[in-house]
Amino acid sequence: MPIRRRSGSTSRKQAEVDLLQTLIEAPPEQRDRRLAPIALRSTSEQRRHALQGFLLRTWVDAVLVYAERVVIAAALLVFGYWLIDGPVRDWLHEYQSPVAPAPVAVAAAPGSSTRPQRRDPAILLPYTTTDMERPPEDEFIAPRQGGVSAPVVAAPQPTRLIIPSIALDTPVKEVFVVDGAWEVADYAAGFLHGTSLPEDSGNTVLAGHAGLRGAVFRDLGALEPGADIFLDAGGWRYQYRVHEAKSVWPNQVEVLDATPSPILTLMTCTNWDTQRLVVIAELVDSKPSPRP
Repeated sequence: MPIRRRSGSTSRKQAEVDLLQTLIEAPPEQRDRRLAPIALRSTSEQRRHALQGFLLRTWVDAVLVYAERVVIAAALLVFGYWLIDGPVRDWLHEYQSPVAPAPVAVAAAPGSSTRPQRRDPAILLPYTTTDMERPPEDEFIAPRQGGVSAPVVAAPQPTRLIIPSIALDTPVKEVFVVDGAWEVADYAAGFLHGTSLPEDSGNTVLAGHAGLRGAVFRDLGALEPGADIFLDAGGWRYQYRVHEAKSVWPNQVEVLDATPSPILTLMTCTNWDTQRLVVIAELVDSKPSPRP
């Protein structure tokens, strides 16, 4: 058996040698076209050659690069505007921290009343004490010169809004219609000019930002029925109680209509500024504002 294996291996090797000798001695086959020479390239040159179709820049690539730069520049401008008009502006407002002005006082003519009588009998009227009814005592023996000084009363417009359940204590500024749209007070609640004063029966409407510039009404949606709201106006503090909250469309202006009973309407933007969140509260009490 070993002798047979050796002879088989020898014959196979001999066949391979004969084939090699034949290939060497045989003339090359004639071809009609000439083969192109093979180019020898380095690794980096071969990579560049293989990716030539991908690395080649056309006008489409130039447009895309230009568009990317424009988009990045626009995004930076928008972000910068938001940063300056939002957090930076809020920080400057808090840094300056101006002292809240005292309620504006106006002089009333003698014998006139700047506080009209309330039409709702359920609301307490301003009261008087025995000290108020006592005639003033003369400070001097000699008679006073000049006329009787006019009493000084606070302006009837709302000046302060307090909502304990959402930790809100903000000043109130009167706003007007400018270029066909209502102004929105910055860092304060806005009292819509022309709506009812708290001392009258009707609809007192306040509006405020929910996002930037103070965002005094950012938590307005957290108010639930039964929450108390306090509004200072004309030296009096009016207590309201939340009755309902709802979302309306900007063209549903009926929420600003007058009402037979005294109510307070708070309004701000919601749902990405597409709707208005409206909170309606009913008047339950009024008393003189506490002294600061």
